[in-house]
Amino acid sequence: MLPEPLRGYSSYREWLEAEEEFKGRVVFARLLPKAPPRPAPYEGAFAGVLQALGLTPYLHQQRALKRVEAGANVVLAYPTAAGKSLVYQAPVLQAALEGATSLLLFPTKALAHDQLRRLRAMAQVLGVEGVFPYDGDTPSATRRQARERGLVLLSNPDMLHYGLLPRHPDWAPFLARLRYVVLDELHAYRGVFGTHVALILRRLLRLARHYGASPQVLAASATIANAREHAEALTGLPFEELKAQVARTERELLVLLPKPLDRRGERRRSPLLEAAYLARRLAEAGLKGLVFAGARRSAELIARYAAHPLVRPYRAGYTARERRRLEADLKEGRVRVLVSTSALELGVDIGELDAVVLVGYPGSTAAFWQRAGRAGRGERRALLVYIPREDPMDEYFLHRPALLLESPPEEAVADPQNPVLCPLHLHAAAREKPLLAEELLCPEARATLKERNGRFFTPKRNPHREITLRGLGATFTLRGPDGEVLGYLDERQAYWEAHPGAIYLHQGESYLVRNVDLARREVWLLPALEDYYTEPRAETDLEVLSGEEVGPGVWVGRVVLREKVVGYVKKRFYTGSVLEEVPLEMPEVSFPTEALWFHPPEVVPAFQIPGGIHALEHAMIGLLPLFVLAERQDVGGISYPFYPRPLPSPGGPTVFIYDGYPGGVGYARRAARRFPEWLKATLDLLRSCPCEEGCPRCVLSPKCGNGNQYLDKKAALALALALAHPLD
Repeated sequence: MLPEPLRGYSSYREWLEAEEEFKGRVVFARLLPKAPPRPAPYEGAFAGVLQALGLTPYLHQQRALKRVEAGANVVLAYPTAAGKSLVYQAPVLQAALEGATSLLLFPTKALAHDQLRRLRAMAQVLGVEGVFPYDGDTPSATRRQARERGLVLLSNPDMLHYGLLPRHPDWAPFLARLRYVVLDELHAYRGVFGTHVALILRRLLRLARHYGASPQVLAASATIANAREHAEALTGLPFEELKAQVARTERELLVLLPKPLDRRGERRRSPLLEAAYLARRLAEAGLKGLVFAGARRSAELIARYAAHPLVRPYRAGYTARERRRLEADLKEGRVRVLVSTSALELGVDIGELDAVVLVGYPGSTAAFWQRAGRAGRGERRALLVYIPREDPMDEYFLHRPALLLESPPEEAVADPQNPVLCPLHLHAAAREKPLLAEELLCPEARATLKERNGRFFTPKRNPHREITLRGLGATFTLRGPDGEVLGYLDERQAYWEAHPGAIYLHQGESYLVRNVDLARREVWLLPALEDYYTEPRAETDLEVLSGEEVGPGVWVGRVVLREKVVGYVKKRFYTGSVLEEVPLEMPEVSFPTEALWFHPPEVVPAFQIPGGIHALEHAMIGLLPLFVLAERQDVGGISYPFYPRPLPSPGGPTVFIYDGYPGGVGYARRAARRFPEWLKATLDLLRSCPCEEGCPRCVLSPKCGNGNQYLDKKAALALALALAHPLD
């Protein structure tokens, strides 16, 4: 059943193509059938709570509640809108009725506050008091009440690390009665952030055991390939994974090709303009929708291009009050379309939506379907529109749209034994309570701790403050013209994005970097009126320390990465023409990490090798998120026509792809396991992209430290063919 404004049309595609602007540009359409859940009677330990709330669980919820009742740690790998929350809400409320406590962790404050409203409404029906938030926005008086009277605490990993664990004696009564730890949106805890969270959770569970509790962990995740394995990596506990296929209503998936600007289709209209036209069309038809953009600036521009009072941008950077108002306006119909970054990807309640538009592939199958699932929560058929950008991932799916439905989900990665992050958290753990030898998760920590009578202590006074959960290394403060704090960058970002002379974008505004104070770690910004943007130029070197062959011709090992920004280029907006190249002398950044490498056979003339391996490296990095749940900016690459140092592998032309974080987080190792599939996808992309010399849809990279110079797409294709042949 289509929404009422589409009466007379048989499908969303027919409605959309009735508009001249979109006629003939839907290149793929598929109706996804509904698979409505079935109610099932439940008479277990939580039946009283459900009955009091007037709720009957569905079959998949009933099965999950039985496993919780049996004492298992469970991870729910259900699709969006399948009712995951009820599986932890009922046990948590039952525990509160019995005087036991629960800690619910969410990756964002917005999600925690949305869940807080629902839980408090349920608790009120049951006569339960003691449901409290505990995050950076919580007033001190409420924090005190949470500590003294809290039965259900809703927080995030940041507040757990900085606020609760260092002061655990104050929380002893809460921790001693801790029955449940809830991890919602488990897939969000991946990469470096996920590694931090894994170490924080181990510290939490250790202190709970110290106070006599043995909490059960209930986790909920979007669909990922390794939900059970990931939950176990995060907590160190055994888990049961529960799956279900649930779709409340039909969804119509359309792939909309941006309007071609030449006969061959090599140049296309901006996907931002396409999304703006579509957002306006949805608003004028009276439909409710979300448009997901990949960046804050893109979200602002789409809303501006739409030029409609019922289309508004929504993103991080707005105040919490502004975001709550926009959510309420959409829910109540005062706004019809919100243009959002990933800020609305997670399950904040914004009511029933008719449509979701994705501007570009969001980097993973999990994120694609998480965003798609924001529509289709009622009885009406929902619309999902995917608009490809000029990007390797988008180009790959543009030519294989059916793979959007068939691709298996990616694996999430977190490595609690990261040799850089693990010691930092062990110092924090030792400050909380001296460590025993068996609690030293990583050997690197032993030398930095002090041992006395078989226990390990930290010499640091405040190790918690030395840890940055959502960044890397030393933090630089961004200051505006009057010295006001605009934000923060880690050291590597500061040198790449906010070096002297850089044009830096912050909350949609352009700033000129006036000065970088390395001693005080401050970046001073001025409003920019320049008609150009800047790109850094960098030199990168990689030294292999050790390695092992993990597949035919594919090696993985420990490496040291050295990077140095040596200049930047000024480029004219719109045309991209180079105005000036400016040399710089920035400090070198060096850190240990993990990399995979391989040696393409020399099947092209020697003069084509450098450009060929460079282009192949770019194309492979662009497609890596197909196989590992990593953002493109989380990994880097470097290629050598001849590697100048000893290697445990045969040698010759060498392509390295590395984790872009100190210590590594497992991306390279996971990618190496999928190398044959990854190489095949790269080969398919290079064959199918219509360009001749290389373009942003195949081998050009926005991260390239030398400005995408010396790329040879044809040589890359020949090298990929030669590499793939022995793997067939």
